Amino acid sequence: MIEFARMRVLAGLAILVCLQGPGCNKADKLEVEATANELIVDNELTAQELLTANEVISSNRGFAMDLYRELARENPGRNVFVSPYSVSSALALAVEGARRETAVQMGTVLHYSDSVRQIEADAELNPWKMDVIHAGMSVLNQRFRSKPIPQELRNRIVTLRKDLEEANQQVTELVESRKPGLRDAYPKAVKAANELNALLAQVDQYEVRVANAMWGEQTYPFDKSYLATMRKYYGESAVVSVDFVSNAESTRQQINAWVEEQTNKRIRDLIPSGGVDNAQLVLTNAIYFKGEWQQPFLEQKTQLDAFKIPDGTTVQVPLMHQQYKWDVRYAAFTSDLSFFSTPTEVPAGRDPDPTTVYPGKNGYLMLEIPYKGGDLSMVAVLPQQLDGLAVLEKQLTGDMLESWMKTLDSRAVHVYVPKFTLQTDYSMKDTLIAMGMPRAFADPRSAEGAQFEGMSESADPDKSLFITDVLHKAFIEVNETGTEAAAATALPAGVSDGSFGEPTVPFTPTFRADQPFLFLIRDLKTGTILFLGRMVHPTESSL
Repeated sequence: MIEFARMRVLAGLAILVCLQGPGCNKADKLEVEATANELIVDNELTAQELLTANEVISSNRGFAMDLYRELARENPGRNVFVSPYSVSSALALAVEGARRETAVQMGTVLHYSDSVRQIEADAELNPWKMDVIHAGMSVLNQRFRSKPIPQELRNRIVTLRKDLEEANQQVTELVESRKPGLRDAYPKAVKAANELNALLAQVDQYEVRVANAMWGEQTYPFDKSYLATMRKYYGESAVVSVDFVSNAESTRQQINAWVEEQTNKRIRDLIPSGGVDNAQLVLTNAIYFKGEWQQPFLEQKTQLDAFKIPDGTTVQVPLMHQQYKWDVRYAAFTSDLSFFSTPTEVPAGRDPDPTTVYPGKNGYLMLEIPYKGGDLSMVAVLPQQLDGLAVLEKQLTGDMLESWMKTLDSRAVHVYVPKFTLQTDYSMKDTLIAMGMPRAFADPRSAEGAQFEGMSESADPDKSLFITDVLHKAFIEVNETGTEAAAATALPAGVSDGSFGEPTVPFTPTFRADQPFLFLIRDLKTGTILFLGRMVHPTESSL
């Protein structure tokens, strides 16, 4: 049975904000008591919406690579997987209430640009135009939603499957018999495959959920304008009143249950026991993605094979494989990170010189595999050298990665990708301090303490807030599930059919991810990086 290759990817994150001091006096209770919002609407971005989101898209790209690089440094020789979008989304909720140097440090780490710097009289107090950031986040959060599929479209898919099956059978018979007619039969198969893949991209699409919530202590005097901003950009139900003071454990379980629900029960126990003791505020973000490849890998083609790990040994992993995968985009780069021009044709009858078709042992290959729906894709960057990932991590930036994306070219590729499951669990306090935002975590009573006055109406030092930790869990599973093929492949051209001149054949590069590689999941239209990681040891499923 032909099966889908499906990916499930998700993450949960919590920022724990606590009081410094003996406690707090009773204050007015938060008015809203509800579950957190799930912002999913049917929304193709307009030019204006894309412009609104551009600042967040750009900052996310830079922050993503910095966060990845720091986590890679902290976890040498190990897998890394994180949702930079989830982390930056939750941190933006905290930056809204930060002031002065604390806000400057946080915004700088998050790669907020000069275009969102305040220039008004209170710029020193409020350094960032946070309404721009929140508006951009809101646009991106509302970007994704599966669309209803008309019955006539489904009927056309059934017809095209039959047409393609007949066309592929004809091509196969002509190739095997060496009879003329291939040049007429092959284009028919390609046309049917292209139309079918285009229609399949519109059905049974991926599922993405993005949700934010602010869990506030019911007795804490939160600033009304801060609460109003949360509701304006993230929905009325994004503000949840809870009882940290006398029911910390049940509140912790409530928050964990919300994260579990938002991530389809994959992220469990995000906040550990005791994690919200003395907390006054917990800011959470949950992101969930489930998608099927636009063109499937076939389960019967998956075989155990060797995967080289950094210490020079190998482990056996199930390697998914597809010859002539047509729906991908491919590019190659030399050791100095410049573009390598991969030929499309090579002389027939002999193997090409590897130096003319690949960038050399110190170069890199990049492959983009789309998901059904045509909006999201997985991108993998594969060093040709076993130790090449460490070299790449020191040089690659968010802007450079985006420029590489622009060189990707649609072409057939022989693809080998391992099946794997990976779950990560991070406490990011030290990570974010190392990245340049120590003040957010410091005792507010110290000279270099946290400054979150924008969250509170009280001037009482005992009610000063600071971040105690940033907890993040992420999960990814790449495997074969499902019951039917999502697309079909037309057989490759290049067989001589009586033409004149020197015979040539199309060159089909091979992308064989059997050693450490970097991978990410991104939104094709905006370039937003939702998930980012590296696969170093595919048999280690968790950190």
